[in-house]
Amino acid sequence: MIKANAQKRQKLSTVSSVTVGTPHKDGPPPPTRGRLRERYRFKEELLQLFNSITAHCYRQLAQQDRSLSERLFWLLMLILEAATLIAIIISAWGKFTANPLITTLHDTIYPIVLVPFPAISLCNNNRISRAAAVRYAAQLAGRDAERRNASYFLEQIALLGKLYDFDYENLHQMTRLQEFLDLNDVSNSTGMYNALETLEKLSPRCEDMLLRCFWKSIELPCMLRNDMIEVRRTPYGFCCTFNFIGHTEDNEIHPPSYFLDVTGPEMGLVLLLNGSSNDYFYNLFNNIGFNLQIFNPHEVPDSTAGGVNEQFVHLGTETFIRVDAITINSEPDVLRYSRQKRQCVFRNELLKYGANYGRSNCVAACRLRSVMALCECVPFYMPTAGATASSKSVTTCNLQHIACLSKYKIKWSTVITDIVQIPGLEKEMEESLYCPECLPSCSASKYQITASNLPLVRSRRDGFSVTAGIDNVADVAVVRIFFGQPETWMYKQNVAYYWFEIFSNFGGMFGIMAGMSLITLMEVVYFVGRQLVLVFATRSWSAGALRSRMPNLELLQ
Repeated sequence: MIKANAQKRQKLSTVSSVTVGTPHKDGPPPPTRGRLRERYRFKEELLQLFNSITAHCYRQLAQQDRSLSERLFWLLMLILEAATLIAIIISAWGKFTANPLITTLHDTIYPIVLVPFPAISLCNNNRISRAAAVRYAAQLAGRDAERRNASYFLEQIALLGKLYDFDYENLHQMTRLQEFLDLNDVSNSTGMYNALETLEKLSPRCEDMLLRCFWKSIELPCMLRNDMIEVRRTPYGFCCTFNFIGHTEDNEIHPPSYFLDVTGPEMGLVLLLNGSSNDYFYNLFNNIGFNLQIFNPHEVPDSTAGGVNEQFVHLGTETFIRVDAITINSEPDVLRYSRQKRQCVFRNELLKYGANYGRSNCVAACRLRSVMALCECVPFYMPTAGATASSKSVTTCNLQHIACLSKYKIKWSTVITDIVQIPGLEKEMEESLYCPECLPSCSASKYQITASNLPLVRSRRDGFSVTAGIDNVADVAVVRIFFGQPETWMYKQNVAYYWFEIFSNFGGMFGIMAGMSLITLMEVVYFVGRQLVLVFATRSWSAGALRSRMPNLELLQ
C-alpha cells in the first residue's frame, strides 16, 4: 500500500510538472501570440501609412535618412498647412450659409403678355359727398328729440371724416355725436350703430366718378356687376378698383387677372373721370382731384408694405401713366432653405393670408391684430373689417376710439420685419409695428410707373374722342394706364451653390493646400479600420489566453 501511494504521488508530480511547467524565459514565445504582436505595432503602422499615402510631404516624416531637425521642420509645415486649410474652409462655409441664394437676370425679352396687368385703385380726394351728407343730416334731424335742424347735423357729420385720418380737436363734441348716433342711427342687422355702413353711404359713388371706361380701345361698362371696376376698401376709404384678384366684400372669388398683349396709350386702361368739384364736403388732401394707386393684383394696396405706386390726377388734365414691370421667379430648390435664410415666402406657403400670399396682405393682417389689441376695434376701411365688425368682442371703430387711434397712428405706419439695434433709433424701433413673418414674395411682379400730363382740350373733331359730348373739360380728367414696351426683364432666384459645386470647391482647396484626394481619404479610412481590427483581435487573443490559463492555475492551487 505504501508502494502504491508513492507511485501515485510520483505520477501526480509528473502530470503537474508537465501541466503547469513554464517554458524558459529565453525560449521562443507561442506562435499565435508572437504573430499578433508582430502585426500590431502602431508606430510601424503609422510610418508605413506616411510612406505610402498619396498626400504630399508626409513621407518626409517617416524616411530613415532624415534628421530629427528635418522631420520637425516638415511637421511644423504640415501643422501650418492644416491650420490654414481649416481657416479657409470655415470662411468659405460661412459665406455659403450666409448667402445661400442668388438672383440673376434670366431673360431680357420676357413677353409682357405673361405679366398680369397691375391693379388700379382710384380714390376721390373728397371722402364725404355733400349730397349724401345733406340727405344723412335730414335723416338725423328727423330723429332728433331736441328738434335741431339739418344744418346743425350737417356740421356734425364732418366729424365722421376723422375716421379716415384719426385727427381730432374737440373730443367732447365727438363723444356727444357718437352718443347720439348710438341711440338714433342703429343698423337693421345688428341693432347697433355701424360706422362702416354710415361711411359707405356717405362716400362718393363710383357710378358718378366714372363717366367712360376703355380697355384695349374698346368701351366697356364701368360698374356692372362682376365687370371691370368694383368698389373696394383701401386705406383711403371706398375706392373704385380694377383688376384686383382675391376676395370681394361678400367673399366671392374674382375672375382671372387681366393681361395685355399690346402696348401704347390707346391700348391700356383709359378712364374718363368726373371731378364733381361742387360735391366736395370733406377733402382728405386739401386739393381737388383723384389719388391713383397702382399695385400687384394679388396684394392689397398698402403703401407701408411697399410695392404701391401713387399718382395724383388733377382735373382738366390728361394723364399718361406708363407702366414697366419686372418679374422675379424662384426655383423650387429655394424651398430647401428656411424663410429666415431666403428672406422670402412662396405664395402657397402661408395659406392663412388667402390662396396667394402677399407681403401687403400679411402687413394688413399684422396691423389689424395690433389695432384690435391696443384699441379693441377695427377701422372700417381694413379688408377684414366687414367680417370682424359683427362679432361680439370687437366693433368697428367709431368716434369714441379716435383718441386711441390717433395715439398709435405713427406706430401703424412704420413696419419692420427684423429688430436691428441701431444707436440713436432705439425708440423708433420700439414704436414700430413688428411683423417678423411678413417677408417679400419669392415670385412676384413689381411695377414702376412714369407719369406725365397735358392740359385737357375740348375735342372738336368728328371722329372718336374720349371726351366726346363734354363741353366743360375743366371738371373732368382723362387717365391712360398702359404698358410701355412689349418685353420686360425676368429675374430668377436660385440657390447660389448646389451640393456638387460645394464639393468641387472644397475638393479643390484640399487638393491645392494638402495635396489630398478621395484616394487619400480611402487610405485614411483603411488605416483606421485596420487598427480597429488589430486592436480587437489582440484583445480577443489576450482574453482567450487568459481563459486557457485559468484551469491550470486552479490545478496549482
